[in-house]
Amino acid sequence: MNLIKDVKDDLVSIFRDDFSSLVLLPKVEKLINKEEPTLEDVLGLCADNKSLLVKLTRRAGFENDGDEFAKEILFKKGLSFLKSLAIRTMNKEIFALPLSLDGSSEYLIKKRSEILARLMKHFGDFLGMENDDAYLCGLFYNFSYVAYEKLLHLELIESQSFESQCNDCTHWTSHALEQLGFDSNITSFIADAHKDLYATRLPAGQALARIGNSLLINSESSTSSSLGRGSHIDRTLLDATGLTMREIVNVLKELTRDYKGGGNGR
Repeated sequence: MNLIKDVKDDLVSIFRDDFSSLVLLPKVEKLINKEEPTLEDVLGLCADNKSLLVKLTRRAGFENDGDEFAKEILFKKGLSFLKSLAIRTMNKEIFALPLSLDGSSEYLIKKRSEILARLMKHFGDFLGMENDDAYLCGLFYNFSYVAYEKLLHLELIESQSFESQCNDCTHWTSHALEQLGFDSNITSFIADAHKDLYATRLPAGQALARIGNSLLINSESSTSSSLGRGSHIDRTLLDATGLTMREIVNVLKELTRDYKGGGNGR
């Protein structure tokens, strides 16, 4: 195994180089929190990345007109619209798997991540989480697998099973997201993904993510109607959520039926 410090630093660079929209999102969040953002602030978000600007303006219907796009954001639709746009753009970019090991694929991990994100957002208020934070916690819950394939593809870690390296990959992924500027509510949630439930900072949220993730993985080889059938869920996890199995499964079924892919909804 390579030195952890080296891998942590390498992963930050990989995310920066490969996922421009991932880097953008914390900048948008910072701008939202600014007291009086200006047109120059909005224009500056993509000043050094024209390809990202093209993606955003095209998705927003402005055909690469950055000035008009910035005016629309600042004076009409608002920065929350820009954040939503950035997330939808990011969803189309960040789940690329260079190796597609063990039958995994970009479609499978992207679908699982987006549905889990929507599940977390659905129960966000119930769990005492901000909606966007809950969504991103679910979205990044499986992101350590993307990190694993990226590192393995570049021969920065030795070839082993993901299960044997998931704890390290989760730690490195959390660190990389923190270095890119993501809020500690999100990075700490990712860091806690494989800890004992009551050693985590948000047991109810962790329990829901673990239940939802397990149900989605079990259903990936069958239809959405099979969600929950034959799945054994640790009663400790269910009790920690304060929800019933039926409540969780019913929401997952609805989200799975409504899933259209492409990162077009959240």
